[in-house]
Amino acid sequence: MPKKSRPPPSRNRLLAALPPEEYRRLLPHLESVPLPFMEVLYEGGEPIRHVHFPDDGLISLLVVMGDGTVREIGVVGNEGALGIALALGVKTATTRALVQLPGRAMRMKAGALRDELGRDGALPNVLRRYAHSLFNQVSQSAACLSSHAVDKRLSRWLLMTHDHAPGDEFEMKHEFMATMLGATRSVVTRAAGRLQNEKMIHYTRGRVAVLDRNRLEATACECYAVVKAESQRPGL
Repeated sequence: MPKKSRPPPSRNRLLAALPPEEYRRLLPHLESVPLPFMEVLYEGGEPIRHVHFPDDGLISLLVVMGDGTVREIGVVGNEGALGIALALGVKTATTRALVQLPGRAMRMKAGALRDELGRDGALPNVLRRYAHSLFNQVSQSAACLSSHAVDKRLSRWLLMTHDHAPGDEFEMKHEFMATMLGATRSVVTRAAGRLQNEKMIHYTRGRVAVLDRNRLEATACECYAVVKAESQRPGL
């Protein structure tokens, strides 16, 4: 009997954690799709029709308040999946999903995922462990917003974005940073200016370049290290 070839490797850590035979079984249901910059993948209250396993790029999870105020509560990169609520039996999104950094993802229809979750495989446990990691990130973000100064939160947020960027430079506008941090544009402008004066970043015309990551990490609040350590635990 001819030996089965190993399926092509995935850059998504959840898919890469699956046994080869299980990943091979998923491949016919996985479609490679682009993640265009600033595209809304779904809104809160909409049915979750697909789960996205990012290969690269970064997706922001946003809560939209009744007065239109938008706040980021978490991000999803190649360490996780967008639409993880499907693994917990929830079919409707509670947040807006917005592409913060462009990239690509492997997309799977909700029905195909539910069918796979009903089989005896590793996927359910992999997704549950990631759901715990995402819950930890969201909880830490909530505490961070009320406990830490904007300079420290901005450093943390830039580091998280840098972790998922293809290089040291990425597109980022003041208005978007203000939305993510829950601060006014002027406050974020001053905070970014201080980081630039200290030569940790360079910011111009809506683009950020990280110049000194070590100092940026030293400036960031404790939440960055807490969330990163959780996301890198064995089994995730």
